[in-house]
Amino acid sequence: MLDTRFFDKIKKIKASELAKICGFGINGNTDVEISGVATLKSATKNDLSFFGNKKYLEDLRNTSSGAVIVTEKDVSNVPVGVVALIFSNATLGYAKALEILYPKQKYSSYIATTAVIHETAKIGKGCYIGDYSVIGENVEIGTNCFIGNHTVIERGCKIGAYGYIHNNVTISHSIIGDHVIINSGARLGESGFGIIPTGESMMYIPQLGRVVVGNRVRIGSNTTIDRGSIEDTTIGNDTIIDNLVQIAHNVTIGNMTIIVSQVGIAGSTKIGNGVVLAGQVGVSGHIEIGDGAIAAAKCGIASSVKPGQIVGGIPAVDADIWRRQAAFLKSAVTKKKK
Repeated sequence: MLDTRFFDKIKKIKASELAKICGFGINGNTDVEISGVATLKSATKNDLSFFGNKKYLEDLRNTSSGAVIVTEKDVSNVPVGVVALIFSNATLGYAKALEILYPKQKYSSYIATTAVIHETAKIGKGCYIGDYSVIGENVEIGTNCFIGNHTVIERGCKIGAYGYIHNNVTISHSIIGDHVIINSGARLGESGFGIIPTGESMMYIPQLGRVVVGNRVRIGSNTTIDRGSIEDTTIGNDTIIDNLVQIAHNVTIGNMTIIVSQVGIAGSTKIGNGVVLAGQVGVSGHIEIGDGAIAAAKCGIASSVKPGQIVGGIPAVDADIWRRQAAFLKSAVTKKKK
């Protein structure tokens, strides 16, 4: 059940109408009205749920939900009286349904009186700029952007249309595309780790590049993306970056890549399209990770990874070798104990 202190009520809709809008097949009482969302276990007769993981098969078979999104092969497991909304991917279907049931909150055009906006900044139509935000010299903000409270956008930065920049974000030396979401506490465009020990002190190398972010990118809370030293740090279209990720200077990340929380990527590494880096992966600098590669959680990548390769372990090796290593080590330890 949604807490209405934080979320608006869901739009009421008949199962048949939802199925038509979302392109679902339907099996059951098409007049069932959906007015909420819940898990299979806790759902009631007017709730929508979905079956996206086989671990919850018994919950599906015993659910009391009004309607449940399933794939064709799972329709037979839907209880009598529950509407089956049929889609090729149940989790994706649920996401599509939520776009209808719970549309994104819209904000009216508004600029807080406490916001500080430089006279040379260009603010597009329909923007919302929150309290105590600072918009610097020659900043460009596209139409229908949301800028949260206490956010700082420094001189020369550009943000495309429909950007959603949450509270306490700082952005400098950055060019950002359309429909980009940046969650609270993220830092874009700070200086990279350009330090050289001289023997007597540490010499700092000025970082003269930018951060360039594509369209429809999502950047998690407290993630940091350093600007390039000379060339740019770049993030491709539709890439998703989780919370607490560190991306160093001159890193290049392709399109539709997924980077999970607490990943650290060292400088000048190139990451391709459709790559998945699971939680707490560490990536060395000046290497390449090819298109479609997958890195298992907590692995340490010290050398380049081929396109489509799956790696794991520290240092990271091909997944087949990693599994054999783990099995051998377990076997060796067990034998020693015996």
